[in-house]
Amino acid sequence: MRSRILLAMGSLVLCLVIAEALLRLLAPQVHRLPDVWTHHARLGWTHRPESTGRLVTPEFDVAYRIDAAGHRQHESDRGTDLRIQLYGDSFAEAWGIEVEDGLAARLEAELKTALGVSVTNFGTAGYGTDQELLLFSDTGAQLSPDVVLLLFYANDLWNNVSPRGIGVRRGAKPYFRLGRGAELSGSGALQLMGTPIPEPPPRPSSLSFTLQQYCHLWALGYRALTRQAPIPQAGMQDFYGGLYGRDTAHYRPVWELTERLLAEFARRCEQRGAAFVVVYAPAIVQIEADHWRTKRDLHQLTKDYDLNNPNRQLQGIAGRQGIPLIDLTPAFAAAAEQQTLYFRDSHWNEVGHRLAAETIAAALTNLGIVAEALRDD
Repeated sequence: MRSRILLAMGSLVLCLVIAEALLRLLAPQVHRLPDVWTHHARLGWTHRPESTGRLVTPEFDVAYRIDAAGHRQHESDRGTDLRIQLYGDSFAEAWGIEVEDGLAARLEAELKTALGVSVTNFGTAGYGTDQELLLFSDTGAQLSPDVVLLLFYANDLWNNVSPRGIGVRRGAKPYFRLGRGAELSGSGALQLMGTPIPEPPPRPSSLSFTLQQYCHLWALGYRALTRQAPIPQAGMQDFYGGLYGRDTAHYRPVWELTERLLAEFARRCEQRGAAFVVVYAPAIVQIEADHWRTKRDLHQLTKDYDLNNPNRQLQGIAGRQGIPLIDLTPAFAAAAEQQTLYFRDSHWNEVGHRLAAETIAAALTNLGIVAEALRDD
């Protein structure tokens, strides 16, 4: 009897080991974030200097290393002819990509043919324009950049009005509101709110939580047995309505706040003698028709939508505020006919980062921004 029990237990363990191995190879299940972000009383969260970890999802497994200055930075000889700073969220941070293949490193390489260029990556997962503005004011401005690139992604619109993060980081964050009687062309109308940010509760450290991050079989079973709260349809419809809905009047206050943030960012860059350039990173739904159809079905988006609305909104803001705008949408739409540019989680893959860098480098040159920055030096 004892031998039968041991045989049965051994067979069960062997089956579990084989199932775990097959899941790892054929259908990875775990999601694990690197422990490289830390609480910040003014910004909500920031990178922890000299921290390391791995970002693991079913699509990728990449190393994260944060340098002493708090950047996810590639190796660079730190050229001083042209100093560029890159701000943005997880796209700028190079989510899911080895840092040497990310936008900052690629852009530096594209511009380095005849220049001593450095591109410092201030990209931080989950940030909106509001946090990026504060990060520049508190840190970046003191480093005398020649060019400041702000990568604007669709969900930044809603990040900017929310007191909590809506991406990978969902804790409390700073936010701005327009002062009473504020004019878009004026200055000083933005009111910072929500600071200091309180310390968040500690992350769970239970055995189940740990197994979800490392054991594919456990992660699969946990999701199957745990009832997930459904995504509120009204909230998702509002989210997509603000970005792509044709009822632009209803969402005008949201875009007005973003305009004021961009105008203030440009003003502070000008004070420091830096050129300010907005780069629009198109969402995957704007590039891949199948992905948009999936989102429409999932969130019951039955109204009339215009996927070019964010582009037009930013073009209007850029024109009114005199801000150079590089829209990556045409280059991405053309390239997507032949190549896959996004992971399924909606971030750029390595090909997407390379295309973004090539397009931005060419645009900076064609707009005369590189030549003007060098003349000013």
